[in-house]
Amino acid sequence: MVAALLLGDGRTPSGAHAHSAGLEAAVSDGLRAADVPSFLDGRLHTVAFTEAALTAAAVRAGTDVDALLALDAEALARAPSPQLRVAATTLGRAILRTGAQLYPGAPTITHYRARSATTPRPVAFGVVAAAAGLTATDAALVALYDDAATVAAAAVKLLPIDAGVAAGWIACRAAPLASLAQAAADAPELPSLCAPLVELRSLAHGHDSGRLFAS
Repeated sequence: MVAALLLGDGRTPSGAHAHSAGLEAAVSDGLRAADVPSFLDGRLHTVAFTEAALTAAAVRAGTDVDALLALDAEALARAPSPQLRVAATTLGRAILRTGAQLYPGAPTITHYRARSATTPRPVAFGVVAAAAGLTATDAALVALYDDAATVAAAAVKLLPIDAGVAAGWIACRAAPLASLAQAAADAPELPSLCAPLVELRSLAHGHDSGRLFAS
């Protein structure tokens, strides 16, 4: 439980505070405060669900670094946007660096860091979650929660939204998050659900010199 709370805590240095999960680009494209819950749900059922399944698969891979590297390729195949690939690598390296400090005796973190050229975040998160002793389902749940919390936290900075309201969005989605996490962990094959607008908007967002967030 403590490990799950730690990995899901925005204060854990993972670099996620610098990202909006595509919300900033959506706001620039006209998304309003009232639209954020729908945006959040859209991510949970597409991009975040796919990434949660990759995280669960990385937990199940255990110490098999070759299997983890194969998951790297699967993750990159699901992120055609160069900007989002860079963001995934940046976040992945950050969570691995933090994981190495939290769990210095975990050899898989060391070996995966040494061999992975891309370290996409969902796979890296699964490696750290496994070192923390989380099950595949719990790791998927934390991954989904983190995605939703990233959107909610960014919304408070980008739009006229009370922080309590944003927290309420997460609270009222407790049951759906648990169901999605179980489905992601039990998926017989890795899903490939995507959000084309998130990908397309990221291309323009990466060249926006006035942006607050990296993605």
